[in-house]
Amino acid sequence: MGVRRLAAAWRAALPRRLSQRARAQLRLWLPAGVDVAEPVLPPGCGVRGLMAGDEADWCALLAAGGELGAWDLARLEGQIHGGLVASTQRFVVAGDQLVACAGAYDRPCCGLPAWEIGWIAVHPAHRGRGLGRCVTAAAVLACRRLEPRPVYLLTDDHRIAAIRLYLGLGFVPDCIGPGQSARWRRILQDLGPRWRSLLDSLPAA
Repeated sequence: MGVRRLAAAWRAALPRRLSQRARAQLRLWLPAGVDVAEPVLPPGCGVRGLMAGDEADWCALLAAGGELGAWDLARLEGQIHGGLVASTQRFVVAGDQLVACAGAYDRPCCGLPAWEIGWIAVHPAHRGRGLGRCVTAAAVLACRRLEPRPVYLLTDDHRIAAIRLYLGLGFVPDCIGPGQSARWRRILQDLGPRWRSLLDSLPAA
């Protein structure tokens, strides 16, 4: 594709891209009775909590895939002091490298106290090994040792692999809000027959 055609295609797609950015994120809740199993890690990997000196490697992990934007120590400090419950932060490590992360944040939702499972990331070189599921499950289990509150997480429509992971752990779609039910219907249809019963349970769009 020539430069002019590429530029024209990019301009044509810009309104759709801006619309996607402006959209409210999708929310999923974890029902209180859902049993989340201890993660089973692939050989050579382990799970641990937050340790002094992790900050630089944590920033590098969050920035590695590009999906979560640019990270530096100032941004990370903002998140740490912006609700992170340090005892719930979990990392998957391969040797001495941080390769996946997730943690729980004290962030009210719908006007009520709640725990958000946030900043879930897997290093691109270690994807496809189930580490996202492992680290998310580890953070949820750590979260359940805290004061009982609703547990939720946020994601985007195009993160289909992540959504499949969250549904597989037992999270369920939140259809409250304009257009939410229609968005979830499209996603669940794309995910295939395994999620047919969940699709059928959604409120009418």
